Amino acid sequence: MWPKWRNSLFPPGACRRNPDLETEVLKLVVQRLANKEIASRMEISESAVKNTLQQLFGKTAVWTRSQVVTVALERYRDLL
Repeated sequence: MWPKWRNSLFPPGACRRNPDLETEVLKLVVQRLANKEIASRMEISESAVKNTLQQLFGKTAVWTRSQVVTVALERYRDLL
């Protein structure tokens, strides 16, 4: 069963440092790009990509890239 906030990428009260950055990184992860490629396309550091992914893992309660992609496609396909 999905939580009540399932129509939102973030649960209520979650820290939202930069949801636009998170969405853009997620879009590129779904396209199977590596961290280095994502960093290059977005003109940010590879560390920033890794940190953003860690934030997404926490917000979606998953541990791996493939799990975050699965969650993203199941819940937010229309946003990606």
